[in-house]
Amino acid sequence: MAALALLLPGLGRAPFDDPGEGMHAEIAREILLEGDWITLHLNGVRYFDKPPLLYWLGALSMTAWGPTEPVLRLWPVLGVLAAVAGTALLGARLLSPRAGVVAGLALLTSAGFFAYGRYLRPETLFVAAIQWGFALLLLARAESGRLATLGCAALGIAALVKDPLGALGPLAAVALSLALAGRLRPVSRWLPAGGLGLLIAVGGAWYVLVELLNPGFLWYTLVDNHLLNVVQARHFPDEDVPLTGPEFLAVAGLGAFPWVLPAALTVAGLIMRRAWREPREAPWVALSLWAAGVFSLFVLAPFKLPHYGLPAYPALALLAARWWEEGRAVRSVMVLHLVAFSAVAVGAGWVYWGDGQGFMG
Repeated sequence: MAALALLLPGLGRAPFDDPGEGMHAEIAREILLEGDWITLHLNGVRYFDKPPLLYWLGALSMTAWGPTEPVLRLWPVLGVLAAVAGTALLGARLLSPRAGVVAGLALLTSAGFFAYGRYLRPETLFVAAIQWGFALLLLARAESGRLATLGCAALGIAALVKDPLGALGPLAAVALSLALAGRLRPVSRWLPAGGLGLLIAVGGAWYVLVELLNPGFLWYTLVDNHLLNVVQARHFPDEDVPLTGPEFLAVAGLGAFPWVLPAALTVAGLIMRRAWREPREAPWVALSLWAAGVFSLFVLAPFKLPHYGLPAYPALALLAARWWEEGRAVRSVMVLHLVAFSAVAVGAGWVYWGDGQGFMG
């Protein structure tokens, strides 16, 4: 309810930003216009830069309620709700219900993530799918192997939302954390064959079908648009201007402020205690590896954009919630957080009610 109260008001007040949002709305509209749900199109030209799930959902909602801004922006809102729910669930299971609420609120109040909850892009749906994959995989060893199968399905959905390669990162983080704790085997307990098959089926079937219909699609999407793009060696031009390493750290860090601070303290504590050797700490080691890995990869990579840090935000929220749960939040730090939130609130209110003339003029 808190998320809806924050995200829904004024959802359709502003027209689509173009091309940032307009192109995504147009791709969804052309699914209905062309009647082609497999090969996406933009202005009549085949479009291969993003997978189809956001556009499928957009086309379905336009069929039901029409092509309006709030109808299409509802999907990023639902992505935020799903990501917050997955974060809160994992926090509640690993720590306590109170910590779960803190983790969910930490993610919801991360300005960088919140902003994409009102913007027509696949980011929040991608983060939600990854977070549910993480949550179910991490809980599977302690609760039920069936959760691992569902977690793999969630990662398959992540591949349909945005990035088939990035969806494999959580598997690597979980595997490494279990290996460090000496609990990697039996692999079937946290990565059952059925789950792996479901991940491949859910996440890969569309890619195979599009390749059959459009030879060369897989090379363009996986190699040129992902691998070569990261090192700025694309064969096809890219219109985006990448950030430098310090710029990325500033944007990604401020987007998760102030929660990134207690999260970093939790990671430092885990390192000092060599917590990777303790099986009970494996979930927290996996979350730390994932958050640090995302930030480190894109700091070092030549090509990165502001939203590339978003998949780490649920992990940061959980690590911050653990810091609070363990009673390390002394009064001075609580005051610091209140001051930071107040400053952000005042700034956000000024931007919301202002007309931009001061900036333009």
